[in-house]
Amino acid sequence: MKYVDHLLELTKHFAEGIEEETSVSSLAAILNCSERHVKTVVNVLHSEGAIKWITQKGRGKKPKITIRFTRDEILLNQTKEMVRAGRYQDAFSLVESMGEQGKKKFQQWFTKDLGLAHQTENNQDLDILRYPFYETRLVMDPMRIISRHDGHMVQQLFDRLVEYDAETNELTPGIAHHWETKDGKQWTFYLHKGITFHHGRECTSSDVKSTFDRLMEETWLFANIERVDAYSRTVVHFILKEVDFLFPRMLAGVKASIVPIEIVNDNPEKFKEFPVGSGPYRLTQNDENIIRLEVNQSYFSARPWLDEIHIIKTPSHYEEEAIHPFVLKAPDATWKQVKRMEDGASYVMFNCLKEGPFQQEALRQAICTRLQPEKIRNEGLDNEVAAVSFLSSHSQNASLNKISGKIRYEGPPLQIAAQQIRPGANHEKAANHLQTELLKMGIESTVDVVDIHQIVSDESMATYDLFVGGIALGKDRLLSLLTALQSNELVIYSCLNEQMKSTVDEKVRAIRSAQAESARWDTYFELESVLKSNYAIFFCNHRFHTVYEPKENPYVNIELNSHGRVDYRKVWRK
Repeated sequence: MKYVDHLLELTKHFAEGIEEETSVSSLAAILNCSERHVKTVVNVLHSEGAIKWITQKGRGKKPKITIRFTRDEILLNQTKEMVRAGRYQDAFSLVESMGEQGKKKFQQWFTKDLGLAHQTENNQDLDILRYPFYETRLVMDPMRIISRHDGHMVQQLFDRLVEYDAETNELTPGIAHHWETKDGKQWTFYLHKGITFHHGRECTSSDVKSTFDRLMEETWLFANIERVDAYSRTVVHFILKEVDFLFPRMLAGVKASIVPIEIVNDNPEKFKEFPVGSGPYRLTQNDENIIRLEVNQSYFSARPWLDEIHIIKTPSHYEEEAIHPFVLKAPDATWKQVKRMEDGASYVMFNCLKEGPFQQEALRQAICTRLQPEKIRNEGLDNEVAAVSFLSSHSQNASLNKISGKIRYEGPPLQIAAQQIRPGANHEKAANHLQTELLKMGIESTVDVVDIHQIVSDESMATYDLFVGGIALGKDRLLSLLTALQSNELVIYSCLNEQMKSTVDEKVRAIRSAQAESARWDTYFELESVLKSNYAIFFCNHRFHTVYEPKENPYVNIELNSHGRVDYRKVWRK
């Protein structure tokens, strides 16, 4: 609508739906413009149906004006135009100036445009998924990812040498079509020909080598790699320091996604926000309004059914109210409730390495045997369940502590660190609940929220006695667990004394050298039992997602995974 600002100004002086006499000179004063321009404004607004403007002939007869819309109705139309133009942030800001009814009407209109839609653009039929997302600072450099949301996006934009199928517990080809080893220490991978990155260059063994050289130099994850050799454009060879029959499964992890190193090196910070991969989707927009993914028309493997994904950056309450093919609240009785348990758990780690009270097992035991998971929730009763392991299946029907009472403790107040991934995404609530439970035992404490990048710093490890954090496991649960237990970026390994660390290293080596999956899991649970029996860790809660899906859903695989995300690559419509 043209002259919408003038129209809004008129609503301050004339009531909606009531015909009133006025004059051109009066309107010129209201609109702070010339009388000539007033005539242009009112004629345009009249032709658009925003006002009714009647002029009368004859001396002394004044024109009459009728405002056809309320201020909120005008603002609503303006916000709709902004949304259609992709100016989402401007629209959301304008909505905040509306009354409650206006806000509700906008949200109802806005959510109708979300979910899956079929439309035609430039003579092309497109199937598009639109949804709101509150987190706007995604890190999409595979090596730098922090949150599960980062990893989910990397999964769509990049390829890896192999992919892990959680249902079959087997690897499937990715960039590599075949791999082999004779001894578990030297591995050879044979690459597909003709795979291209989104900027057009072919992906070769040199890219695999440079990707892992970078990972080996800047992270600890692939410390077991001795050397990577590119034998030819399509053959790459890994030499390991120790036998590891799980090594190919490590290459299926999102951090092992293959990158074009020249793009990374050209501007590492830009690569976090505007990455270039070879995956089934390519990033075409990432600004204050939207993250837009478009299907990679040159993708070497199966082309996804969805043509585009529009991730609209919205205030958090819009995500909560959004209507998707799956929703957080059932619209009516025809929708079924589905719960997705997230593997992984929140936990309390005791700093056994720091000089102080927790070098004594007796105090750790006294506290552990009095803590109750349900008292240390971080989100609420509706989506957390007590844990005694990182594996949710292992926590079912587990017996929980029933001991209570004071503990004899005469030391200084304990210092608690709550892990934070980003502002607002932290374990502060759980840490405060832990503080309350300690006080019931007669132990005073303090709580600080500590950024995940600083939580294992020398200063933090020398300061804090207790750490409250959590992990969410990836598709390959076993590899995720081994990574978490030995990570120098998480507090678990850092909090252990030297004897405990030695036990962890020994058990992990045994797991990696074993070739039977059952033997690997047996050894893992032995390791978890050692940490619990030494009272180094206290498991708090598993998290689950509750969503609703229509019973008659034409879309296939439009469902949440264990991390509460949709794998766009698998969605299709019947």
